[in-house]
Amino acid sequence: MALRVVYRSWGGENEKDRPEGYSKLTCLVSFLRAAQAVEADVVFLNDGPVAPELRRLMDGAGRVVELSAAGMRGSYWGAITLATDSDWSDDDVVWFSEDDYLYHPEAFTALVAAADGPEAVPAQYFGLYGSTPDRTVHGPDEPPSEPPPGWVQLGPFRSEGRDWVRIQSTTSSLGVRLGALREDKGIFRLCMLPHKNMLRDHDTCVVVQGFSPYRPYDLLHPLYERGRSLKMRVRDALILPFLLATVVRALSRRPSRRRTFLAVEPNLATHLEKMRIATGTDWDRVSAESLAWGAERGLTSDGANA
Repeated sequence: MALRVVYRSWGGENEKDRPEGYSKLTCLVSFLRAAQAVEADVVFLNDGPVAPELRRLMDGAGRVVELSAAGMRGSYWGAITLATDSDWSDDDVVWFSEDDYLYHPEAFTALVAAADGPEAVPAQYFGLYGSTPDRTVHGPDEPPSEPPPGWVQLGPFRSEGRDWVRIQSTTSSLGVRLGALREDKGIFRLCMLPHKNMLRDHDTCVVVQGFSPYRPYDLLHPLYERGRSLKMRVRDALILPFLLATVVRALSRRPSRRRTFLAVEPNLATHLEKMRIATGTDWDRVSAESLAWGAERGLTSDGANA
C-alpha cells in the first residue's frame, strides 16, 4: 500500500468565520509537517494561481497540477478523477485534503497505521476529522444529525494506541482505498448534482455505506412547510429528483459494496472554521508548533502568518 495525497487549493478566500491566527500558510505547513513523517506521494491541485509563498512550498514537496477557474465542484471532481484515472494500485489509500485544515503532526502516521499496519482497522474510508459518538464538530446551536435508518455503530477499533469509530460523514477532506473509490465514483458524481457551489458531502458518505441519507419526511416536508417562499418551494421541487435518485442508489447497494467509514477519535485534523473546530486537541499549540517547525527548516519566517 502507498499513501497518495491530493491537496486541493485555490487562491481566494471565502467568508467563513475563521479562528484567530488562521492562514492557508499555517494549514499548509501543518500538512507538510504531518506528511514528512510518512512516505507519501503528494499532488497539489490548484484551482488558479495561489500565493507565491504557498506555491514555493508546494513545488518543494510534490507535483503541482493547475486548474483554470474550475470552482468547488470542478476542483473536487478533478481530484477524484486524477486519482481514479491514475496507474495507482487499488490497494493504495488516497487522502483528499482541502486547504483550510490544520493537521496534527501524527495525522498521517495514524492513517497509515490504521490502513496498513499490524493493527489495521476494517475500513475502506478513513476520517481524520468528523463527528464521532462522543465528540461533535458541530456548534452548540446545531443539532446533531440523526443516524440513518438501519444504522449500526461500530468500534472503537484500536490501532497503534488510537481509537477508530464508525462515523456517518465528514467533509471533502477524507481518505479512501482507491479500489473502493473507483467503484464508488458514480456516487460522488451523483451527490454533486444539481449544485454548482456546494457538495452533498453528508449524502456521499452515508450512501457509500449503504444507508439512505433521507427519510420520506425529509424529502416531502420542505414542499409544504409553512413560511417558505415560492422561490424556495420551486428550488426544493427541482432538487427532489436528485435526492430521490440518491436514496435509490443507497438502497440498491449490493452488500459487497457497502463500505465501512471509520474516523480517529479524538480527531487528528480540524476544519478551521470557528463553529467546526474538532475537540480534544490544543489546536493553537499545533498551529504555533507547526510554524516553528517550518521556520526551523527555512520554510517560513519566524512568526509567519500569511
